[in-house]
Amino acid sequence: MKPKSKHLSRLLYMGLGLLLSAILLYLLFLRPTPIKVGGFTSSADENTLIFEVINKGFADVELLDVRVNDGLKPAKAELGVSYSLHLVGGDLDEDPDIEFVDIREVPLKPELMPDEKRAALDQGSRIPLNYGVRLYNDEPITQIKVKYKYGGITFTREMPMGRFFRDNISTK
Repeated sequence: MKPKSKHLSRLLYMGLGLLLSAILLYLLFLRPTPIKVGGFTSSADENTLIFEVINKGFADVELLDVRVNDGLKPAKAELGVSYSLHLVGGDLDEDPDIEFVDIREVPLKPELMPDEKRAALDQGSRIPLNYGVRLYNDEPITQIKVKYKYGGITFTREMPMGRFFRDNISTK
């Protein structure tokens, strides 16, 4: 009977290994990207754009690079970090609870649940609650690509601008 149990244990380990590999493959490659866009704000000249970034993943996301309009580097790219429930959008340089830093300086933490956000506010500690990327460019922004690292793997993603993107193109 020992040979049969040895064969079954090998089969069990192989099956477990395949299952774990399939889960890892799904989480890293087949699962939709952890970065979601919450909304856009643009200035009157359409050369400055802020988009809200939400980390729906399980681990930190490190922003590496942002490109606009067919792969061009914007004049300036900043990460806005909000330590309050204020979203990062509009003219926020005067808001003491929002600071703008280099996009590589602060990793995007996974999104907190609403009750976790309230608890963080009640503690009074400076825990990032919302993020936004502010882009300055010499000409109107019609496309955004973000390069980021998640789970130790580097990804590139085009940010869906939806109707905002279509309306922006039609005004050219």
